[in-house]
Amino acid sequence: MTLNRFPKVQTLRGELKRSEIRSGVRYQLTTEEFILQRSHRTYRIALRNILGLVECQEDEFRGAWVRSGVLESGGHPYKIVATLLYLISPAGVIEQNSVSLYTRLSPPFAKQLSHLLQTTIR
Repeated sequence: MTLNRFPKVQTLRGELKRSEIRSGVRYQLTTEEFILQRSHRTYRIALRNILGLVECQEDEFRGAWVRSGVLESGGHPYKIVATLLYLISPAGVIEQNSVSLYTRLSPPFAKQLSHLLQTTIR
């Protein structure tokens, strides 16, 4: 059995609240940020930069991942709208403004993320 190897996340900000690995994707949630890792790409979003988290329809989700070339399975499709996202890849760090990140989250992960978003001071 091959284990997925994810790049080491440099210094988590905040206290780690939840970590999951599903379908080759690693999800981490701290009191300060949401981190998603797909093989050689890491997406980091500070909770204070997340404007909204909404469960979306399969059609919208499929359209988004077809454009990005990424397939995720398991969990419910969500759209995370943020003012700022950091994409870290072997080529370097890219800062993206006004983004929508589509991903699948397990119900417990989505619930905990939603709760932290409600308690985060913006």
